[in-house]
Amino acid sequence: MPFEYINELLNLPEVNIVNVEIEDDHAIIEVTPVDYVQNCPCCQSSSVIRNGIPYKRNIRHLAAFDKTVDLRIPAISLFCKTCHATFTWTYTFVEFKKRYTKAFSAFLARQTYGTTVEQISDEQQVPYSTMERIFKRELHEKSEQIQKQVYQEAVERDNLVLGIDDFAIRKGHTYNTGLHDLKGGRFLDVISGRKGDELRDYAEKHPLFKQLNPVAVVIDLAKMYHTFCAEWFPNAIRIADRFHVNRYVTEALQDVRRSVQTNLSSQAQKSLKAKARLLIKRADDLTKEEAVIVQECLSYDKRLENTYKWKEDFITWYDCAPDVKTATIWFERWCEQGQALSLVEVEECLKTMYNWKEEIINYHRLRYTNAAVEGRNNRIKALQRRLYFTRNQSVYKERIIVECNRDLA
Repeated sequence: MPFEYINELLNLPEVNIVNVEIEDDHAIIEVTPVDYVQNCPCCQSSSVIRNGIPYKRNIRHLAAFDKTVDLRIPAISLFCKTCHATFTWTYTFVEFKKRYTKAFSAFLARQTYGTTVEQISDEQQVPYSTMERIFKRELHEKSEQIQKQVYQEAVERDNLVLGIDDFAIRKGHTYNTGLHDLKGGRFLDVISGRKGDELRDYAEKHPLFKQLNPVAVVIDLAKMYHTFCAEWFPNAIRIADRFHVNRYVTEALQDVRRSVQTNLSSQAQKSLKAKARLLIKRADDLTKEEAVIVQECLSYDKRLENTYKWKEDFITWYDCAPDVKTATIWFERWCEQGQALSLVEVEECLKTMYNWKEEIINYHRLRYTNAAVEGRNNRIKALQRRLYFTRNQSVYKERIIVECNRDLA
């Protein structure tokens, strides 16, 4: 029976197929080495003779045509006439004493990204302990490879822009910090904690971090991040992330809305509270029906209407300021507009805006945001929920690196 096409599909050039057995959804493909003997692993001599085939073993390989596939390979005993060593034939596609080919092990590891070890164990009919061992080994190798690659790319990148943001392990208690290459779209590393001492400790212990030379760093308004970046990247401009800055403005709008509600009837209070989410949304993203609802909400009080317009003007400033000089003038006018509202909630917001004026305006020097970073933070949160977290910190960090650079996995 001709097996040359199956040989090509298997992509195992060192063996030839001698027989195929198919039973229901399972196939056993018996193979034999192309060469007659192998060189001695001890002295590399080619004066080797065969001592027979004491047994054959089945090795799980990649599925084909909706059938699970086992390779039946002979355990060929060999004897070296030069050094008198006895050894067994070594196959490059499977490790010594392993029951799965390297290709199948790598396939199992890739399948686990985005799901759990238990689920893939059930789907592929592999024992859980074996599946976990394969996954952790492949994960360790892959994460090291990916981190080395993305860090090296960041070090060599012209006009590097870094993104730094924290994500919760236990919200309100424990946090980690993510380091991102915004220009390359890569996740670089996980920094344990978010305090100044923890950030400095990481920087001092990682030689590749010291080689980074960013032109800009995008961060939120946390003082510790700005202090850290000023110390380690004094020549980089610090850009206040647009998402975090805009949240201060929308929170001021919501505070005004809560203040307005107290003077309304109970029915109007319920209606305004139920539709509060639409006030945060950009006006140009509203549907016609939503725009009508927003106008109805704004009609309750002039203060709410004026604050909503002030919020929309800030979005326009972000979108339309053509250069830094113009942005500075428009920003000052926008702050004056807020002061003219004479609202405590708005004035509290403006204190933050004045304190971080330079960092906020720096957005118009280099228009980068941490939008992609927030997306990766959501992926990390989903990973933590899926795994119910993990006590092994190394596996936790490795999995984040691979999951957030999944196109390289």
